[in-house]
Amino acid sequence: MKLKNILFSFLLILFFSGNILSHQKSQSYTSWKGEVAGTDFIVSVSTKISKGVLFNQLQNNGYRIDQLENYFKNKISSEDCFSQNLLIQDQGDFVKYLNKFVCSEEQPRFNFNLFFDLNLTHLDFSSQEKAGQLFPDFIISSDNRQIYIFDENQSAELNLSFLNFLSFGFKHILSGLDHIAFLLLIIFLCANLKTLFFAISGFTLGHSASLFSSVQGLIVSSTNLVEIMIGFSILVCSIEVLGKKTAQLGMFSNLLLVAWAILTFSIYIFLPKQSLFFLSLGLMMFCYLRLSDNYQSSLNLIFITIIFGFIHGLGFAGAINEIFLPKEDMLKILFAFNLGIEIGQILIFGIFALFVYFLEFYKLAKLRNFATFAITASIFGYSLNLIIERSFLVF
Repeated sequence: MKLKNILFSFLLILFFSGNILSHQKSQSYTSWKGEVAGTDFIVSVSTKISKGVLFNQLQNNGYRIDQLENYFKNKISSEDCFSQNLLIQDQGDFVKYLNKFVCSEEQPRFNFNLFFDLNLTHLDFSSQEKAGQLFPDFIISSDNRQIYIFDENQSAELNLSFLNFLSFGFKHILSGLDHIAFLLLIIFLCANLKTLFFAISGFTLGHSASLFSSVQGLIVSSTNLVEIMIGFSILVCSIEVLGKKTAQLGMFSNLLLVAWAILTFSIYIFLPKQSLFFLSLGLMMFCYLRLSDNYQSSLNLIFITIIFGFIHGLGFAGAINEIFLPKEDMLKILFAFNLGIEIGQILIFGIFALFVYFLEFYKLAKLRNFATFAITASIFGYSLNLIIERSFLVF
């Protein structure tokens, strides 16, 4: 029976380990600067976006990566201005778009269509400065792509307001497949509502602490390494669920330790400086899984959700770290963003609870167990894909 379970587990994991479309937070950061040059009014536009996000979305939408200039052409346009000098720069982790527009007036209207054809949920965070004077920052979304630059009375739908950041946090958690996958695994690991409540509270506590600390500058982290660790957190919890469902967690942890040791050794040969990072992750994974296997307590889950919640919070912080937040509004905006995340989490838990209730009501326990196993196996494959994909972006 054990051999049958092992083979069944392996086949399911293999089947679900394909290249699932991984979530990447689709955000860009744009700077608009205006200045008078003789009789002309020049608007300099600078936009940057994560290279990994852009490349993935280009591929998923059928665009060729080696034709970036063709993609960027005419994505930012204006009837009041004409483009003078389009330039695309490779800046390590980011791709940067630079352009200069010669405009006929000092409050020109622009059409911003950059990246929205790749992802309708894309958000652009813009700052604007005219002749040394700062104007209010604003958000460009798929619903608000026509904007007036250097307008002090910018539309309320675009401003960095409490409600806009509440909506931003809500959409961020719902569009984040990595965060949703982790939340589902927490639910699978909880034996009762009491444990679920404390696990959710632990996750909330962890990501709230790191979100506020990171944005306040108390913690400085590498965005790419944080993204790898988010994938790692999903991998660990998926192995824990699969191991407990098949009563083979000890064997799974041993196999994973061997596989991780081979991976770390391979990295050491080519990139010795990065091998310590992967070695520490592997040891943490093995120790936690063995602890979970030998010491059955809800405290294990609560502890790990706090730790992994802290890591996910650093990922949330990366979504807003590069936005210029006015100091007088920073706490209000951060609270709104965090509250939006919490509302999104509650919605996810609520939908899943209704689904479980439906299965219980119609006495479909076998279907529930199979669905849990199949979903977890697919999440395992997804987490492997995340770790490999994000490791290539870093190294």
